[in-house]
Amino acid sequence: MSNDPNAQTNTLRLGQRELHKLLEQFDSDLPTVSNPDREFVRWSFRVGAVDLTIVHSNGGKVTIPVATRNISRGGMSILHSAFIHLKSPCEITLKVAGGKSQIISGKVVRCNHLQGRIHEIGIAFDEQVSTKDLLGLDPLNEAYSLERVEPDRLHGSVLVVTPTELDRDLLLMFLEETNLVLNTADSIESAVSRASKGCDIVITDYHLGDETGPELIGALREAGCDSPVIVMTSDKSEQALDSIRDAEASGILTKPLTKNRALQALGEFLHADGDGGPLYTELKNDNPAYQLVGKFLTDVPRMALNLEKALRDNDAKACLDICRILVGTASPLGFPSISAFALVAEKKLAGGDTKNATAEIRMTLVSCRRIKAKPAA
Repeated sequence: MSNDPNAQTNTLRLGQRELHKLLEQFDSDLPTVSNPDREFVRWSFRVGAVDLTIVHSNGGKVTIPVATRNISRGGMSILHSAFIHLKSPCEITLKVAGGKSQIISGKVVRCNHLQGRIHEIGIAFDEQVSTKDLLGLDPLNEAYSLERVEPDRLHGSVLVVTPTELDRDLLLMFLEETNLVLNTADSIESAVSRASKGCDIVITDYHLGDETGPELIGALREAGCDSPVIVMTSDKSEQALDSIRDAEASGILTKPLTKNRALQALGEFLHADGDGGPLYTELKNDNPAYQLVGKFLTDVPRMALNLEKALRDNDAKACLDICRILVGTASPLGFPSISAFALVAEKKLAGGDTKNATAEIRMTLVSCRRIKAKPAA
């Protein structure tokens, strides 16, 4: 079966127009404020029919075409004409960029009767997915996937670059409950100097006196800093947005800023892959391999920089080579999570294109940037 709504009918026997009208009715009854207990943003995802495979307790499988309602990194909502038992294992087949199919496994965690024969089924994915890849979400449109970010889960170092004292103080106030190390700069020269000492992410104003945020990004990359850069701006002109995009900024924050959006943006890059804290080797000091950890810590920033560049250049071979090195070295040296991310990226790069592996490469990069030397005893 296919995801093409014109090729099959869902179990509700509703066409795309009827489905859209029904979901508009349901969504109008929902609260307009975000749910404070929800971790991931739910994105509208209305497809007339996708394949849902249910695994029964006896091992048998049945595949049915269901309509979809919304999706997040952690799960999705579908509409079906009958009840499905909770905890039922399932697989759902979705189309990703390039028309390829992606099979996502999960389990049924919710089954609500809405009206008539319409049931809303909630599916929790076994592993987080990239809504950016599935939906074509663009961080430069502030399309971040985390809805709720606990401030104390944010670790790492942030460089705030702005010549405006009020903007700086406002952002620092928003982040005062986090565990971030905050540094500031007011020009490209001072920012590059500070970034050379290490930082996990940069937040810069678009206007930096006679210079701009995009110019800062160029200077940082030339200096060998591959940290994500988020640009703050109130300028929504096409010229400004094009320059931000051309500079390959990681994300954008539109002024006036809010605390929640600032936390969302930082969380996307600092802990969308986990708890976001520093990564220390799991090896004990008396492990014979421990003496190699120092060299690995020295090599990782260079590998991360090269991997970031290869991803920007869509150089699948270079990405694959670096991921294979990380798969083989990170785990034996006490960083199993990096090997795990790199292994998934390696498998997705087998097709010779970086597009399907973008999320996994980004997770690998974020993990590499979290590596720290063990604090002195």
